[in-house]
Amino acid sequence: MKITTLGTSGGEGGYPFAEYAIPDGARIAAIRVLSGWYVDSIQLVYADAAGNETPMETVGGAGLHFAERENLFVLDSDEYLVGISGTSGQYVDNIRFHTNKRDSELFGGRGGDNSFSFMADAGSQVIGFFGRADWYLDAIGVLVKQMPAAEAPKKAVKKAAAKKEAAPATAAAEAPKKATKKATAKKEAAVEAPAVEAPAAEAPKKAAKKATAKKEAAAEPVVVEATRAAAVVEAIAVTPDDLTVIEGIGPKIAELLAADGITTFAALAATPADRLKELLLAGGRRFAIADPATWSQQAALAASGDKAGLAALQASLKGGRKAN
Repeated sequence: MKITTLGTSGGEGGYPFAEYAIPDGARIAAIRVLSGWYVDSIQLVYADAAGNETPMETVGGAGLHFAERENLFVLDSDEYLVGISGTSGQYVDNIRFHTNKRDSELFGGRGGDNSFSFMADAGSQVIGFFGRADWYLDAIGVLVKQMPAAEAPKKAVKKAAAKKEAAPATAAAEAPKKATKKATAKKEAAVEAPAVEAPAAEAPKKAAKKATAKKEAAAEPVVVEATRAAAVVEAIAVTPDDLTVIEGIGPKIAELLAADGITTFAALAATPADRLKELLLAGGRRFAIADPATWSQQAALAASGDKAGLAALQASLKGGRKAN
């Protein structure tokens, strides 16, 4: 059956992923979501006809913030996904899953300027996703496929055929209609079993990070403090560079970096991207969306005076990130 797409919503960063879908004949058994300020990643778990569950590859990253949550949305054996909704900006801020029986809780942060809702038509279901992802889930859309014909109508047709052989032609003509009405009435009267959602499992990463930070602060010797003091004195004598020359760095981010002693191209070039990301996250949500992946490379070219090389690199970037 033909697969159609709905979406996407989100930013243009990250790397594209397509046809992240469950195999034919399988069903979505669960969806694992790692989230904090944004949706960091999603992972589908599917079940085959025998009920064996298989987790698919995770789409997205582990995030670099301090409010991570791992959630597991479990679907019943007779439940299927019909759509998603949420809000987005540069990333997918939050997401909610909709099934034929219920709606999930809202996973992720509470930001995002753009609301989205991608719902499959009646008789269709969501079998997977597509979009863009890297450190976070940058953008998302859904893959929709028409559902196989229901077994109930087939049984009604067989029953009508049996009555046709034993009854006059007029009565036989009425039998399929009665069977259809009866099947419809049964379907409407059926009471759906309440869905039980697996409890959210809080990731222990927050506690680990806090413990590590305390340990490092307590273990730092006085000698290191003296070294830092000397470095500060040396930095005062150095003329700061205009870090806004680096694509992706504005005046506010330049101030944030300066507060940590990064005031020159050389200092920026020597600072790993992970450390830069930590500084941005510590600065608050407004800085968290910035991507410092290429800042060190740009700064190295600027520090060496290679203006042509810097211009060539920046021409290949979009918002400070490498264009795909």
